Amino acid sequence: MVNHTIAQYAIAAQQDVQFYYTGTEQCVPGQSWGPAIKQNYKIFYIHSGKGIYRVGNETYHLSQGHVFLISPYVVSFFAADEVEPWNFSWVAFGGGIVQDYLRQAGFTPDNPVISCDRELEIRQCFNKLFDANQQFYSKPLQLTSALYAFLALLLESSQQESPFQQQKTMKDLYVAQAITFMKNNYARPITIEEMAQTLGLSRKYITSLFKAAIGTPPQHYLSEIRLGKACELLTSTSLSIKEIAYSVGYTDQLHLSRMFKKWYGISPSQYREGIRLPTSQQ
Repeated sequence: MVNHTIAQYAIAAQQDVQFYYTGTEQCVPGQSWGPAIKQNYKIFYIHSGKGIYRVGNETYHLSQGHVFLISPYVVSFFAADEVEPWNFSWVAFGGGIVQDYLRQAGFTPDNPVISCDRELEIRQCFNKLFDANQQFYSKPLQLTSALYAFLALLLESSQQESPFQQQKTMKDLYVAQAITFMKNNYARPITIEEMAQTLGLSRKYITSLFKAAIGTPPQHYLSEIRLGKACELLTSTSLSIKEIAYSVGYTDQLHLSRMFKKWYGISPSQYREGIRLPTSQQ
């Protein structure tokens, strides 16, 4: 595969999936990128060679058939092996439904690497992206079509895992979806029952999964999100405590004050006045 890159080509913002750019490269020994962030999702497929990918506190040693994801605004680093540098292709994209597709393919916040042993078909997908760039009138449609084909291939590959791995992946997916739901909806008075119904699960089941994966029940995690946001607003805005309570999903000021005192041992007013939280709570 010859080294080449398609320049950025943005599709209308209302698209479920938006193609931005793609390329392929034979890296030189030790070639690296980062630590830095990307503004969009970017998937790399390793055709040959080896290298490392580092995100957060985890370092992944990757080789042929591995697929790694860089998520928006997440500090990441990767480097080709000094002896067997990798050859990889990549595609950058965004869109409103992208997170759902990525989760179905096996990517989660704690698992940015999957495997896909369909090298020939992956190459064909990237070739379609490069070919689509040569078109004129049909370029937007063909680029989007080729991107969908690539994502569909990753989804199909994830379904070929062992039954045990499929079950583990689905459990991880449910937990990741629960976390996303809470982070997106903490500002309104949601319940764990509502979250469970949204995910198509029973409250008992998602609570069990969540506690096993995270170590606390989802209600505890939701309180942690809300009270953490309350702390931010108390120190960075002039909103009243009543306004902050409504802004983080509590139905009244008293509810926030009661939870804040229970959680941190001080009141919201005391926190705003400069009394710091215990070290273990910061």
